[in-house]
Amino acid sequence: MISAIKERLVLRTLKKFGITEEVIEQKKAEFLGWLAERGKTPHWSDFSEFARDWNAFLMDTKGETNIVDWIIGIIIAAILGVGVALPVVIDTVNNVMPNVSGITATVLGVIPVAVAITLLLIFLGR
Repeated sequence: MISAIKERLVLRTLKKFGITEEVIEQKKAEFLGWLAERGKTPHWSDFSEFARDWNAFLMDTKGETNIVDWIIGIIIAAILGVGVALPVVIDTVNNVMPNVSGITATVLGVIPVAVAITLLLIFLGR
């Protein structure tokens, strides 16, 4: 029940970006074909095995990145970077800042900027 709701939500979100179910099914078929070529079976219940196989598939088809892979990468980078990493770094630096001075304070002040620049480079690199 929950997985069906998640699937509908994902499909609705992808439709907003102009990605059809046919594109998703094509990518699934390519992945399953890739697994079959290597004599593997899909590990739908073991997420770590599935992620390992999926990453290997993406690395093997690296030159064939399409809009779906690009959008997924940007969404993951945005969620992890802007929603998690940057606020944690800023909060940590702000908690430590009153107790330091001089060069240490300067270096701590640069860390959030460095993280933000790294996130920008991740967005531009995708």
